[in-house]
Amino acid sequence: MAAVHPQSADGSKAAQADPARALALQAAVTAFFRRRLGADAEVEDLVQEVFVRAADQMGLEDEEYARAYVFRTAASVWADRHRRRLARRADQHVPFDPERHGETDDDPVGRLDARETLRAATAALLTLPERTRTVFVLRRIEGLTVREVAGRLGISGSAVEKHVAKALERLIARTGDLR
Repeated sequence: MAAVHPQSADGSKAAQADPARALALQAAVTAFFRRRLGADAEVEDLVQEVFVRAADQMGLEDEEYARAYVFRTAASVWADRHRRRLARRADQHVPFDPERHGETDDDPVGRLDARETLRAATAALLTLPERTRTVFVLRRIEGLTVREVAGRLGISGSAVEKHVAKALERLIARTGDLR
């Protein structure tokens, strides 16, 4: 990369950069970022940004100075990346996972089926005796433990389990399936 100069001191056209030195410098800058990021896909983008920023200054004839300039630019790119990530709170982002966040494909039949199942389950839930419904809601919908439900309602743990089993039997009989 060094020795590229738009015009030399005597006014002649600049000599072309030595491709081997340019590739060696690129490899060194790539290693600089890989040590900090590992096998992150962002490494190549950062390397490119360094050379875009340094392109205007690559007319430096002193190879040592050019190398130092490129690494100073790399440190600056690294600092800029860090500031951007802090400002955007990038460490708090959650990668998209179709299994967790749902498919992006709209399925009107599936949504209609889910709504009908929800309506049937709600109607079946309303037919349960009040105590059984309360136990079921606390245990299966609110997510309380058997011990928490028993303590809250003043009943035994086995009574909680019996109410949940009774509720599930009736709900499945009424709706056919509770996914």
